[in-house]
Amino acid sequence: MPEFLKAFLDNLKNILDKVSLTQKLIGGGVVLAAVAAIVVILVLNSGSSGVPLFTEKVDIVEFGKITRKLQDEKIPFSVKGDSIILLKSEAEKNKTVMMLAQEGLMPKGKYSFLDIINSKNITSSKFENNIKLRAALEGKLEELLRSSDLIDDAQVSFTMPEASVFIKERSPVKVAVMLTPKWGVNLLENKKAIKGIQEIIVNSIDRAEPEYVTITDNYGVKLNDWDGVEEEKRLYTTKENLKIREKQIDGYRQKLASGLSNLIPNDRFSILVDVIMNFDKETEDRTEILPVILKEDDPATPYDDGERKYSVTISKKTTNETFKGPNWIPEGPPGFDSNVPPGYKGALEQLTEYVKNEEIVNEVTGESKKKIEKDPWEISKITASVAIDGTWQIEYDDKGKEVLQPDGGRKRKYVPVTPDEIKKIKGFIEKGVGFDIKRGDLVDVYELQKDRSAQFLKEDLEWKRKQQVTLALFAGLIALIVLISLTIIYRIVAKELERRKRLREEELARQHQLAREMALKSAEEEGVQVEMSMEDKARLEMQENAINIAREHPEEVAQLIRTWITEE
Repeated sequence: MPEFLKAFLDNLKNILDKVSLTQKLIGGGVVLAAVAAIVVILVLNSGSSGVPLFTEKVDIVEFGKITRKLQDEKIPFSVKGDSIILLKSEAEKNKTVMMLAQEGLMPKGKYSFLDIINSKNITSSKFENNIKLRAALEGKLEELLRSSDLIDDAQVSFTMPEASVFIKERSPVKVAVMLTPKWGVNLLENKKAIKGIQEIIVNSIDRAEPEYVTITDNYGVKLNDWDGVEEEKRLYTTKENLKIREKQIDGYRQKLASGLSNLIPNDRFSILVDVIMNFDKETEDRTEILPVILKEDDPATPYDDGERKYSVTISKKTTNETFKGPNWIPEGPPGFDSNVPPGYKGALEQLTEYVKNEEIVNEVTGESKKKIEKDPWEISKITASVAIDGTWQIEYDDKGKEVLQPDGGRKRKYVPVTPDEIKKIKGFIEKGVGFDIKRGDLVDVYELQKDRSAQFLKEDLEWKRKQQVTLALFAGLIALIVLISLTIIYRIVAKELERRKRLREEELARQHQLAREMALKSAEEEGVQVEMSMEDKARLEMQENAINIAREHPEEVAQLIRTWITEE
């Protein structure tokens, strides 16, 4: 036995001797579980050997249709999970793909270009390969269209006619596309997206042309019908142009209203603005002849002191020719008779004189070439009309009171707007709209008297109401003053009557007291024993006490009397 193995076994034996029985059982269970897991994995892997029919998982509905068809055709297969179909060989896979394509059971978008490359072999025919290519292209296009934010589902189908060297015998590639939009999406209104989808299809399918591509929605409405697009575009452009025009008109109106409102109250003026616009797109090639500048204008001077010439001489040629001698007689070719009659020939035989003076001057001018592309719109004409009302003043009499009309309303006088004010306002408006006489702009300012009957009636009613309120307040104030005065008089009279009553009662009491004292005094003098009542005894005792207190504390008694008098 090798030395290292022997050492390993000894160490293992020592470890086993040290551990308890429970730990041995736990360790054995872990080892058995690991061996069982390895065995299960090997069994599962050995049972799923085969060639996958598709490289990607298949939808559960399509999976059921395909497996049912394979069972009907008695094609041996196995499944892995609920989305992968395994076949025995590559040749069986190609045969099955061909059969599914002919039956229309190919899952859309699951048969990729990789599947085509893997499924082609030396026994595949051109027809089979074309079917595979078409299925792959349809699936790829559908997958591409579904990735859009506008489309929920897409179906693509197209023909693959045989190519021919003769143009007359060639058949076009026809493409049919059905799109299901997402919730809330209207594909008819999104023409740009439909045109983009059509371009994608034309560029993805060989020999496809736009006129043979039909795109519909899930209700069968054709989406790539471009017959009415130009008309819709024209209507859309017209609406946008009208919006631009209205925006310009509103801008000028608000600008004028904002400026005039700082000078005149808003209820005294009315503004009408109209803008005529040209929405034609124009391109112009212009060549302008410019003068040659010999000296630039000095901007510091109030006048133009520049020097210019409209042309500059670059070359000059002068020719002076003088000839004097016998005249040349045309007699025809040599050897023939002369064509000149004898009489005329004698007249021609004389001296001739020839003088030629010629001067050729080459001049150059400044030239400017421009290519002008105007904006999509420009203002052709602006018309502005402003109506201004005068002011109304209330008439007063010599005493400063309002002059009233027969119906009770106040009389008013209209003060018109002066011509000088109208002229100034017209100039103000012309500067505000950018008046251009070359463009044919028109600005008019009128004085129009506004009908203010309803306003005056409302103001007079409010004035009458205020007058009535003022009169009522004045009458109420007078009544309040009278009431207060009567109250004060009543209080004074009542207080006086009460004072007199109290004095009268005090006088009576004093007289009774005096009579009683006199009676008592006379009784004492006569020595007659008079029996006094309890009340008289108490009053007599109180009187004596008061007299004693007054004698002992005269100041306090005087203060008490002053307090009584003050209270009274």
